[in-house]
Amino acid sequence: MHHSYWHQRWQEQRIGFHLDKVNPYLSRYWHRLKLEDQSRVLVPLCGKTKDLHFLYQQGFRVLGNELNTLAVQDFYTEQQLNASKTIISDEKNVSDQTELTLWSSPEVDILCGDFFVLEKDYLHDITAVYDRAALVALPSEMREKYVQKLLELLPQKITMLLLTLDYDEKEKQGPPYSVTEEEVYRLYGEYFEIELLEVADISADSRSPRSQNMSYFNERVFLLTK
Repeated sequence: MHHSYWHQRWQEQRIGFHLDKVNPYLSRYWHRLKLEDQSRVLVPLCGKTKDLHFLYQQGFRVLGNELNTLAVQDFYTEQQLNASKTIISDEKNVSDQTELTLWSSPEVDILCGDFFVLEKDYLHDITAVYDRAALVALPSEMREKYVQKLLELLPQKITMLLLTLDYDEKEKQGPPYSVTEEEVYRLYGEYFEIELLEVADISADSRSPRSQNMSYFNERVFLLTK
């Protein structure tokens, strides 16, 4: 999946995946991470989610990662936060231009650029991960690569709040993609203790139009502890 796909979606504002409020699962379960005040939390593929500011309000230091610059600009504008921008690298490769920039504010920092070019030094102080839209944004052939990169980047001891979707892929094409409970255990089970906190079939739920008229559309919340 090339960068151009996501850049075009943001340019055309085809961002149905964006939730215009704090994710209810985050507000319900963030305390299960059992983090100390001022812990550093990573939110990969964060878009412009309000969850970033919510985590800051709980007393955490927040670091997002987002590919698209427009999404990052929109986040700071909509949250009325002032951010500075520092270019970390502007390397180019054959398929995509890769520029990595750090947007900083007292409330939230965002690394803007390809997740797969991040280096361990950027994430040395991370103690928790909130994955609300990263794993499900990637097709199956990229999910294992994503997990291995995450494990490569992160310190040894972290906790993670992971949200997934599970539906019949014959009825709908992603993204967001279907990730079964079995796949979560396959990808993470060797490295984390996994607890399923909640599962909900929202196929008839009016708050999620994309799930209507489907056989099933499950949302799952996992707590991963390493």
